[in-house]
Amino acid sequence: MREQKFVRQFRTAKIVHLVLLACLELLFSIILIANASLRAQIFSNPALSLLCTFVWLLMLFELLFLIYDFYKLRAFARESHLLNQTAYLDHLTGLPNRYGLDEIFRTYTTPETLEDTGCLLFSIANLPTVNEISGHQAGDTIIRDFSAMFEEIGDRYGYTGRNGGNEFVAAITPCSLQIIQDFRTTLDNRISLYNREHQSSPIVLRSAYTLYKEEPAQSFTELLVITYNKLHKISRS
Repeated sequence: MREQKFVRQFRTAKIVHLVLLACLELLFSIILIANASLRAQIFSNPALSLLCTFVWLLMLFELLFLIYDFYKLRAFARESHLLNQTAYLDHLTGLPNRYGLDEIFRTYTTPETLEDTGCLLFSIANLPTVNEISGHQAGDTIIRDFSAMFEEIGDRYGYTGRNGGNEFVAAITPCSLQIIQDFRTTLDNRISLYNREHQSSPIVLRSAYTLYKEEPAQSFTELLVITYNKLHKISRS
């Protein structure tokens, strides 16, 4: 995020530089065209003519270097974007990873931003069994397939991400018990269809949720911890 701020500031500085240089070149040209006596003096004096030529070439090279800076800045911005994707997106699923989720969670830090928020946490309960029996490649396939469904449905409601391992998070605003039920029902129906076609390696889900209105927290991270504890209890039962 700091890189994006730096790119914006650097681009602004370069634009100001370009505008000032363009104005200087325009002023220089207007003075030479409008003032015939000055133009005659410059051309009649070899030293002055050489100096003016040198200044004009210097401004021209400055303009070319500015254009090159904009080209490099665009390349830097593209590389920075790719690095951010690598840092904040899970390489297996393309969902925000733990670092990406932390950036999202930072937008939920006050009672006002948390007021209508809900947290949902899902885990693929049978993933360890699939990894053990069918191998990690089969487990990765289940993770990818579930992530695609989870992201497609979750994006209608809010933010989604992979919390690591077999855990997936959804942050929903505005949120209510009805919205959570709709989300879970839609996801369950999609998984049921998936399992009919993948009976040898179905997806078995566990889930838990927390509404801020029911359990006020100081931050979304705290809301997530509450939800995680609920899911952990379900997993042990």
